[in-house]
Amino acid sequence: MSKSYAVVRDPRDVAHHAEVCARILGSQIRSTRLRDGRSLEELAPKAGLTVPEWESIERGELEIALEQVLMFAMVLGYSRSWVRYLTMLWSKAWGQQ
Repeated sequence: MSKSYAVVRDPRDVAHHAEVCARILGSQIRSTRLRDGRSLEELAPKAGLTVPEWESIERGELEIALEQVLMFAMVLGYSRSWVRYLTMLWSKAWGQQ
């Protein structure tokens, strides 16, 4: 017996998917920052952000530009593979669908 899978057709489901991707991206940034023991006060200015802006991004609440994703990657020292992953999350959250 083969399984069948539903196709997402409701626009609200797609919007929800984008929100989930934004939260995952923010969560990844937060996890890396905490793992490295770095404070918001140290990192936010390096990325050209205020502490409240950085916190909003970590919660997936603030839309960011692709260039900001690359700035996070540089500030946090991500490898190329992590940059590709974060870029993919950004694309699903805020890029062209």
